[in-house]
Amino acid sequence: MRITNCIFCRQQAIAKNEQGFATCNMHKKEVLPEMNCACKEILSIKNGKYGAFFICANCGPISLKKALSINPLVETEKKAVPKEITIRSDEIDFL
Repeated sequence: MRITNCIFCRQQAIAKNEQGFATCNMHKKEVLPEMNCACKEILSIKNGKYGAFFICANCGPISLKKALSINPLVETEKKAVPKEITIRSDEIDFL
């Protein structure tokens, strides 16, 4: 069994958005913006046996990975990383 990741945040995908891409529950209502090929043609989205992919009028089929490398997604939200605090034994009065 293959585990797929959300294309927006890389968490485990459990849903699909309206375009057919595997997404997490938080991003199931988001859509990808219009994607362009390296030859500057607009890519059209297709769903196949192995998932979603793109078709370019000039270049032919393009994988999702290659299309995202050509058109990087802008991250809209960043997760806050918890700050690690180390307490030594001589800092008892800290608490």
